[in-house]
Amino acid sequence: MNNSSQCIFDISHVNKNLRDTLEFLLPNPVEVKNYEARKKIIESILDPKTFLGKFLEDNAEKLEKFKKDYQDFIDEVYGEESTILTKTAEGKIRVDNTQNLVILKGVVYLGETLRDIMFSHLQLARQQHLEEEAIVKFVDADERFDRAIKVHLLLGEYQKSFMEFQKVMNESKGQPSPQSNYIVQNELQVIASMIRFEREHLRFIDNKSLDVYDKVIELIQMCEGRRERRDNKTFPQIFEETTKMTATLANECGPRYNEQYQLNLKDMLATIEKSKENKENAKA
Repeated sequence: MNNSSQCIFDISHVNKNLRDTLEFLLPNPVEVKNYEARKKIIESILDPKTFLGKFLEDNAEKLEKFKKDYQDFIDEVYGEESTILTKTAEGKIRVDNTQNLVILKGVVYLGETLRDIMFSHLQLARQQHLEEEAIVKFVDADERFDRAIKVHLLLGEYQKSFMEFQKVMNESKGQPSPQSNYIVQNELQVIASMIRFEREHLRFIDNKSLDVYDKVIELIQMCEGRRERRDNKTFPQIFEETTKMTATLANECGPRYNEQYQLNLKDMLATIEKSKENKENAKA
């Protein structure tokens, strides 16, 4: 693995750990040791001695807002004073799931900047004829899995908020209320914006994948009253059908991503080990 590919993989590795923060949206308990390991990697880009840290330092003016937002995310989610993730005496992480949107916004928007940096390095490698097939396959697998898992989880949050909105509207006999307005403005619109953001930033064009994302957008338009429901289906039916589609896509993309990740990780570690051996031999 050449230096260019190592840089690209390093960026993806940080973004992977940022994306893995979404694990806290799921009901499965997370060990403190896993939380600490993830936190360490996420924080690493603020260290100018790392590749990404040096890149941020060299592009300080352009990425000043990103760096601030990234630090704010770490403080709010992973910081010692965080009210979102807290350590328990049993060595687990307790999650305040009423603040899921804080996690989602950080992963979606900060992750996109990391992906932009990664793809700019891939483009540079291509221009300099340093592009390696293994890293190209990995980046494609990473892009597809990244989008699939984010949209699937975003859809789940959207469904919860929409069902609560319908309940509130039924209680008020169809009349808007402060509570229903709050759900629309602070939950539904926010989540819908993130889903649309993901759809707009896809870097692949195959119809099979795009059809799934377009179905999600179509569902949001129905919920917003901008598109009629098909075949007189109820919203629970439409949500169930669409969620199955996003789950299937994520489950299809996951194994390919994991395979490519392990292959490139093995290659990078072997390259690093060989470099160490060469240095030791040179000293001898």
